[in-house]
Amino acid sequence: MKIGNCKLLVSLICLQLLFAVSLSAQDEARAAWQVTNFDINVANLNNERAVNARALVTVRNIGRGTGATLTLRINSKAEIKNVTIGGATAAYRSQPEPRGGGQRVTITLPNAIAANETVVAAVDYRLQVEENAGTSAISPVASQFLPASMWYPAPNTAFAVRGPDYAPFHLTINGASAISSGVEKSAGGNSVFEQTLKGQPFFATGNWDRIDSTSAKAITAFLPKGAGEDERKEADSLMRLAASAREFFTTMFGPAPDTPIRLVAVKRGAGFDDAGTILLSEGVFRRKKIDSVTALAVAEAVARIWIGANTPVRGEGYGVVREGLVRFFATLFLEKEFGRDTAADERARQRFAYSSIAKRDAPLSRTTPLEQTYFNSVGNKGAMIWRLAQTSIGPSDFVATVRGLLTSGQNDAEGFSLARLRAALNERGGATLKTILDQELDQPTDMDLMVGLPQQQGG
Repeated sequence: MKIGNCKLLVSLICLQLLFAVSLSAQDEARAAWQVTNFDINVANLNNERAVNARALVTVRNIGRGTGATLTLRINSKAEIKNVTIGGATAAYRSQPEPRGGGQRVTITLPNAIAANETVVAAVDYRLQVEENAGTSAISPVASQFLPASMWYPAPNTAFAVRGPDYAPFHLTINGASAISSGVEKSAGGNSVFEQTLKGQPFFATGNWDRIDSTSAKAITAFLPKGAGEDERKEADSLMRLAASAREFFTTMFGPAPDTPIRLVAVKRGAGFDDAGTILLSEGVFRRKKIDSVTALAVAEAVARIWIGANTPVRGEGYGVVREGLVRFFATLFLEKEFGRDTAADERARQRFAYSSIAKRDAPLSRTTPLEQTYFNSVGNKGAMIWRLAQTSIGPSDFVATVRGLLTSGQNDAEGFSLARLRAALNERGGATLKTILDQELDQPTDMDLMVGLPQQQGG
């Protein structure tokens, strides 16, 4: 046998062995953790520029193998004081987290956790805030901690391929007047919130004037202390808009989840929303009428009560659902509320905004917030793709498909995933729709989305 042929044969054998090892690794049974509940107690918030907290994180092993260790991720500035499992001190080690910064805390479990079993990890820690920012800030006037700051421990962050952890939570902020999402159960100078939907723990402290809606149940605005009559009128307009959005999505997706809607005026962090609580800039309430950006933000926040909070959005490409699909439905609400011209202007804005990054964005089914183009692409291109899908199978079939998946995914480990949505749409839309979704979700952009549906003409 010639030497060249021998080398080729050896190379093929090595390639086959490598491929076999790769398949074996992919099929390997391993543990996978999913949070089922957060319970966080924050103390001494105003005494120093740091959060001193104790977090109880309940996780379930949704993998196929047993778990001997549990890995949690938290801000790199957090100082871990103690970790316990089942009341007993547990060994742990901390190291930098390569995806998105932060630190990785690997806890050795006293007993291996089998598939479908749960374990509760208690973490005592201190998080120093060196400089105030939109995601984390401490001051005598107003403090806040949003999920993007990684202020609490969790197995997954927003930079994970399958997305961050959304789960029911119990949140206590001692000695401070705070706002979060869920039902408020504050007492004795402590702010307490119980969220039964799937959310991310967050809070903001401050001094507000509370205004309850007189025309809609469980909708409240929190304005800066001493707000004038014009600000109160604008708050009332925004609460009516939120009520109208809730009614619109109730007709579309089914009965509204039982959670209050809060419109909160803040100096930092405007634009964030989670499970019914929406942070808005103080300036929004000083305007004479609702601007288009604020109207879209409120509509998206209300839609996410169904798509994300009541039914969790999980899995690869989760942003195309949580951001893109929500923006698509929010635009439908704007069309119903303000007319076709308003919706057309919003869609034009989406196309124009996306055009600036159209040639450098990653495939939507695999992009994460690590990409600089993430929110622009998953929100704007995502909304356009779902409009193509609706046009392909018809509005009623599209809404029925989404509604069915929201119902079936409420208590499922996978939740409402991009994979499930694609499979259901492919079944209804056939080969034509499958081709569109495969191209637009799995490949970089190489067609002009402003044109509309592609048509074959002249060969």
